[in-house]
Parts: sequence; structure tokens; C-alpha cells
Amino acid sequence: MKAGPECLDCLRKLSRQATELATSDPKVKSRIEREVPRILERFSEDIVPSDFGNQLHQTIREISKNPDPYRERKLREIETARLAFSKIKPRGDLRSCVEIAAQGNAIDFFVDPESLDRELSGRPNFAIDDIAKLDGKLEGARNILYLADNAAEVLFDLPLLTLLGGKARVGYVVKESPVQNDIALGDLQLTGLHLPAEIIPSPATVGFYPDRASSQLRERFARADLVVAKGMGNYETLSELPQEGRFFYIFRAKCPPVARSIGVKLGDYVAMLR
Repeated sequence: MKAGPECLDCLRKLSRQATELATSDPKVKSRIEREVPRILERFSEDIVPSDFGNQLHQTIREISKNPDPYRERKLREIETARLAFSKIKPRGDLRSCVEIAAQGNAIDFFVDPESLDRELSGRPNFAIDDIAKLDGKLEGARNILYLADNAAEVLFDLPLLTLLGGKARVGYVVKESPVQNDIALGDLQLTGLHLPAEIIPSPATVGFYPDRASSQLRERFARADLVVAKGMGNYETLSELPQEGRFFYIFRAKCPPVARSIGVKLGDYVAMLR
């Protein structure tokens, strides 16, 4: 997915947020603030938004010497997720599992608890609903990759991971090191969860870039009968690849460019096979 006109302002906000989380030193902040415009002056609507986001995150980590600016935020989001998930009773069928995975994508530390409770109290209404197609795709599937998103979503991924693991070999792809509030190997250990899938590390980028992955992961990606991709970052990068009917996207459209690119409204949930 290519960038939209709103993306530049969003990237500026992202850089300010990441800087505040990375350091309290005014001199370090000034160095970052001088470097950010040099990155964003190359902004173009012909480029995937995640490309710029990744450059910003790398620059902020390097200048601040903080390898995990979002650590405290992730810990709080995980606690929020634990409380929210404790109120959910999975039914175990495919639709229920996809719904729960999608609801996890709504969790954000800056969302107040009451709003989150309302969001999770009902079942999501999918603006694009390809769950029946997913069911058919699972027939005969032997190898599945599940691309994780934010740290807080892991609990909400668990029911779908369990169901998929009963049908095929499943690899759960997480970041090898921290980037933004995505789930990384260290975060996964903090949750204390034992997931019913093989844990596979991927490069520390927002979104998944097959050409940057290890040779083993590239091979798994190429051979996968189904790739479940959580979150907008994975959609932004994977949608640039040929859509071969094996990518199943699960996310909430939280920004106008993403919503426009698939023809849904802002805030809509998507369960989309492409």
C-alpha cells in the first residue's frame, strides 16, 4: 500500500511520540529533531508508509541509545490486554477465533478502559468478511505462517493459533528485537505464555519484508499455504506483493489511507483473503 497525503503528518507525530518515549535528555531530543526532517524530506506517496516509519524508529533508537523506547508502554498494554481478555469466553469455532484476534487489534494504551470495554463487549462487524473463504483455504493446508502485530495482541491471537495448530504446522512470527510496540522475542517471554506454534524471529521492522528475512524464514514464507497477517503494518508491506489468495489480513482500519485502499470506513474491522 502506498502512502497517502495524511501519512506525512502521521509520521511527524510518530517521531515526536517515539522521541518522548526514548529519552528525557533535551540535547538528545534536539539531535533527533534535527535528523527527522532529513528523513521526511524524502517523503513520497509512491513509497510504503512503513518504510519511513522504520527509518524514523532506527534513527531514534541509535541517537537515543535506547534499544526499546516502547518498553514501558508495551508492558502496560499487555496488562490491559490481560484484563480485557479475562472477560472474553472463546467458543472455539473459526469465526469466533478470528473475531477475537481482530478485537485484539483495537487495544491501545491510550484508549481509556471504558472505551475498550465497549469495544470488546460485542462481536466485531467485519466490513470485509472472508472467514468462509478462510475456512475453505484451511482444507488441505499444511504450512501456515502467522505474522504477529502488537505486544498486547498475543493473548487475543491464542484461540486462533490453537485452532490453526490443530490443522497444520504453524509458525508464529515475532520480531527478533524491539521495534515500536510490536511483539518481540523478549516481550513474548514476559507474557509467560506457551504458544501452540513454532516461534520464528523476523527482522525488527514495522511490517513484514520477505527480502529482509533470514533464508529459513523466506523459505517458510514461500512455502506457506496460508499467511495470517495481523495489523496494518503487515498489510502495508504485504499488499505490495502479488496477492496470491494466501494472505489473510486481520486488522482494524485505524487510518484513512488504509481504509481508502480497501474501500472501508475508518474504524472498520477487516478479515480479508487476498
